[in-house]
Amino acid sequence: LLQKFRLRFKTEGIVTLPGFLRPHIVNSAVNDINSKLDKVFHTDGTHNVFLDNGDQNFAQDHIRNRQLATKVGALAYDFMDPEGGLVNLYQNDLFREFLREVMELGELFPLADPFGACSVNVSKKDTMQAWHFDESPHSVTIMLQKPESGGEFRHTKQIRSRGQIDEKIFNDLERILAEDVRKGEANELVNTLEFEPGTLSIFSGSTSLHEVTHVYGEKCREVAVLCYSCVQGKKNSPEVQKLFFGRVVD
Repeated sequence: LLQKFRLRFKTEGIVTLPGFLRPHIVNSAVNDINSKLDKVFHTDGTHNVFLDNGDQNFAQDHIRNRQLATKVGALAYDFMDPEGGLVNLYQNDLFREFLREVMELGELFPLADPFGACSVNVSKKDTMQAWHFDESPHSVTIMLQKPESGGEFRHTKQIRSRGQIDEKIFNDLERILAEDVRKGEANELVNTLEFEPGTLSIFSGSTSLHEVTHVYGEKCREVAVLCYSCVQGKKNSPEVQKLFFGRVVD
């Protein structure tokens, strides 16, 4: 089974395990999150697909710098229940070893970021996350609560190597986004993830472009985001901390 997961992650950039988290753990996490909605930081801004400050060598409307709108909320790690199931899973050595084995990494450490180590994306009505690559090499997420409609996780195949920013990726991005405008959900260059509550997703977010579509209805979309690093002591960049958590630490 491990070999199957390894091959899928290597070739497709994503592995999903439906029902990984038991319903009572999911319900407990949702209840805790919903009791702390006043602690959620809401992002309402723009960013480029690389989540950085752009490159002045290119025009503002070039795909390198083009600004896309994102509206999303995040409950930071320092607001999570330290005794809850999500934090216990995040800190579990066996779980981290399983992830390391699937992704075939030499070492894997918990992120040293006080906000983004183990957080929850909370997407309320009329929010969305624009197309982007993750700053971290990989993304580990668990669906906790689906919205009434919308909030679909859409992603491409692995279209770049980590950190690649060149003419080839610019051309690929232009083609993908143009096709998405033209065809929407019928865009053959994009896949939609089947993501039910309790499903674990291991995703190569730094090499696969992805977005979360518009959320509809009064029920929030809630997804736990568990972040790790191959480098001990790693934190998110100040730009990412500010964008998604509204706070910055050195």
